[in-house]
Amino acid sequence: MEVRYRPEELTRLPRSVRYESGKVIMIDQTLLPGEFKTIELGTVDEVAEAIITMKVRGAPAIGAAAAFGLALYADTSKAKTRDEFMDGFYSAYDRLKNTRPTAVNLFWALNRIKKLVEENLESPLDEIKHMIVAEAQRIADEDVEANLRMGHYGAEALPEGNILTHCNAGSLATVQLGTVGAVLRVMHRDGNLKLLWVDETRPVLQGARLSVWEYHYDGIPLKLISDNMAGFVMQQGKVDAIIVGADRIVANGDFANKIGTYTLAVLAKEHGIPFFTVAPLSTIDMSLKSGKEIPIEERKPEEVLTCGGCRIAPDVDVYNPAFDVTPHRYLTGIITDRGVVYPPFERNLKRLFREEP
Repeated sequence: MEVRYRPEELTRLPRSVRYESGKVIMIDQTLLPGEFKTIELGTVDEVAEAIITMKVRGAPAIGAAAAFGLALYADTSKAKTRDEFMDGFYSAYDRLKNTRPTAVNLFWALNRIKKLVEENLESPLDEIKHMIVAEAQRIADEDVEANLRMGHYGAEALPEGNILTHCNAGSLATVQLGTVGAVLRVMHRDGNLKLLWVDETRPVLQGARLSVWEYHYDGIPLKLISDNMAGFVMQQGKVDAIIVGADRIVANGDFANKIGTYTLAVLAKEHGIPFFTVAPLSTIDMSLKSGKEIPIEERKPEEVLTCGGCRIAPDVDVYNPAFDVTPHRYLTGIITDRGVVYPPFERNLKRLFREEP
């Protein structure tokens, strides 16, 4: 597969999260679309709170932010001894690990740095600190490269025409470009994306607030619909394929994504529409056999009881799962940074990891 475009040829947006001079710098996504603002975070606690409150969101972006949180600790630690430094390191690791439970990239990034540190404990303390910062930056850079590859693989797999997406798996959900976002941007650059349908994605409206904002910013033709319009749009023959992101894909191909994804998958099956998910290898959790084992985050009832800060329901009990699980039988294919995986997923995902360099 030939990578034909560079990131700057596909988007005008900067990286959603980066690390510079002892600060984690990120786009505050809670302010969009009203205000485009970057914030600077100087402590591990501030990074953890930014993840919890969804100032940064999307599995790959969360993973990079958590890695930068450890880099921040390494750069700002006043520890004089290795033991003192490691006590603080494990405390920072635990603080970041316990922010959000569903997105596997969070744990993948943190464990990658933890493993590196533990393998080099005999190195001088300054070298360990440098390793942490360099590895965090490597994780972010690799995410951009992986997205670029996924964009090209996905653009080859999807049909020309009208594409429907849910939530936000674009530049804002990754370090840059996006998983879904990279595919859409390559298709748009090639002239194969005629129209993008964007679900608003209640209750937090990531589709309306974030996807519409960033794709409109990059000049992609789109129409916004409320979530309950998607089935009718499909019934009218106005959707040629559906593409969504993933927060965790397990060994049999089941995957967790933003709540409402499962509904789209069932509707796609009924209408004979190809249905793809897109994610890097870091989102695939081969330790879990099926989607039944994926922990599902439940969020505060205020997200459902209010919309845009306005109360829309009386004070009643609320069930607010942030994600749902789509069984693999509804999937046409899984677009990864190492190619497109088709059924049978259990066998072909294993093969993908055996072929990993």
